[in-house]
Amino acid sequence: MGIRTVDPKGNAEAAGEPPADGLLLEQFIRRGDGDAFAALMKRHGPYVLGVCRRVTRHPQDAEDVFQACFLELVRKARSIRRRGSVAGWLQCVAVRLARKARARQTRLHQREVSGEMNEAAVSPEDISWREVRQILEEQLARLPEDLRLPLILCLFEGQTQEEAAQYLEVNPRTLRDRLHRGRELLRSRMSRRGIALSVLGVLLSGGSTQAAVPASLTQATLHGATALATKAPLAAAIPSSVLGLMGSSVFAGWAALPALVLGLVLIGGGVYVAWHRPARPGVAPAPAGTQTANGLRNVYRSFRGKQFDADFFQWSGPNPETYVRREDEGLRIKLPPEKGPALPVGVKLRYPVRGDFDLEATLELIHVAKPERWTAGVTVYVFMDSAELDGFWVGKMKESSLGPIFHLGQRIKSRPERANKFIKMVTTSPETGLARLRMVRQGSRFSMFAGEGAAGDYLHLETCDVSTADLQIVRFAADPVEVSNVAIDARLIDFSISAQEFVGYDPKPR
Repeated sequence: MGIRTVDPKGNAEAAGEPPADGLLLEQFIRRGDGDAFAALMKRHGPYVLGVCRRVTRHPQDAEDVFQACFLELVRKARSIRRRGSVAGWLQCVAVRLARKARARQTRLHQREVSGEMNEAAVSPEDISWREVRQILEEQLARLPEDLRLPLILCLFEGQTQEEAAQYLEVNPRTLRDRLHRGRELLRSRMSRRGIALSVLGVLLSGGSTQAAVPASLTQATLHGATALATKAPLAAAIPSSVLGLMGSSVFAGWAALPALVLGLVLIGGGVYVAWHRPARPGVAPAPAGTQTANGLRNVYRSFRGKQFDADFFQWSGPNPETYVRREDEGLRIKLPPEKGPALPVGVKLRYPVRGDFDLEATLELIHVAKPERWTAGVTVYVFMDSAELDGFWVGKMKESSLGPIFHLGQRIKSRPERANKFIKMVTTSPETGLARLRMVRQGSRFSMFAGEGAAGDYLHLETCDVSTADLQIVRFAADPVEVSNVAIDARLIDFSISAQEFVGYDPKPR
């Protein structure tokens, strides 16, 4: 089976195959092609609506979440690194927004959970398995993307293994292996929640994972997507209940256009903030293909598929060859519970970073033992060439008494001693699974963000003044925080950074 190919003009039919998701998304965003977006909804809508109904357990809430999912796809299209992952991205967003819709209804006390779906929308068998199906969707959303996508395509969207392999642009043998590993991991996690394998097997083969999308819902979603992409007022095109799931009507008039200069759209206390990072004069232009719309150089690297860019990264920490191995799912780092390193083990940039920057890192915590003191987990750490030698970090960690946390802080060198200027801990969940860390600098101001899962909104953790000096070190690593007897098992998955200049870096075409 060959890899999907598309001609340079974007004519997927020239290859004898349906257009890829990424191409359809590009056609809608760039040219306002409503047929392309309708094709995306036709392809993935039945499964997404099924997810929405199973998690919200209320038909109107499910339709609101369905609309919000596809509008988020328009709004965040540029953040989807792998365009072949649209199905998995939609599933994660559907679970997150459906849980938000359920919480909203609980707060308003408008209906009892047990009576949310009417008899026409659910059978008695469905009623007895509601919680099972909700747990299934939540556990599926927590699987690594490479294992989640084959399950969605083959078990839930009804594709053959050959079709799924084409969609994911992998050979059939790799697809079968990922499908097997994903199924076994899902079964293991469901079993730990007390769900028998026989029940899970019947559920997966019951044909109830998709729901027919009403034509009226398709049209309403397409109308809202067009308004969002063309910068039309959203209040007239999108119901307030849908806007509320997306973060309120503050987005009215906002467009998901490629030329729009936005850094990060985030949620913090229910308020969205747009970060605009103007480039400073005098910075040499980046090589073709590496410069973003706002003048920053952009570098994105994935550790999936056993990838490691030795031109951009170097190993960090004591004896990394002892604790690190490359895997298809990412860069695996396992620190032992005894006689392990007390210092972080991972990777760091080979080049200093100058000026404003915006970095993101995706990680997976597989297991972190409860530390006897302090914290342990995965951190992004930056160290500056300043008079005080400032160091600044953000991480997904486990704390000895609080459990899972987002951890951030600043260290300075004051005379001969190393001192903590501040430390902040924000409790979170779950203990394991995917997490994302983000750090943004504008001048001397550093802002820290963190999010759970492969998609969804960032939580704003802190903004403070630090330094305008160059970053001498940017490190992404498993971090035992100076304790040599804490077990950490984690993966580094993706890393991206946009900056005004990487001093001495001359990127090769990729």
